[in-house]
Amino acid sequence: MDKLVNDIKALIDNFNTALGQHLPALEKEVNQIISEKCTDKNTIEHLLDSLLSLTMHGVADDLLIKLVDYYKTIDPEGALFYWNEYDSKEE
Repeated sequence: MDKLVNDIKALIDNFNTALGQHLPALEKEVNQIISEKCTDKNTIEHLLDSLLSLTMHGVADDLLIKLVDYYKTIDPEGALFYWNEYDSKEE
């Protein structure tokens, strides 16, 4: 039984490591959206959806918060939706 638990733990750790390897590309995309002052809601929300799903696994919280903070200058109501979704995972 201990071996099974350790194997499952190793799989989860490997999964989280693999997720973390995508962070530099996602960070570049977030920074590009902000620096180019992108106002395309579909583009921003697509990335927010991806980041939100990653936060459920314990990664990309800072990127999501950064993009939500930017998005509230474009669509405050939309940004609030993403903030509430993010905040509800903490409960």
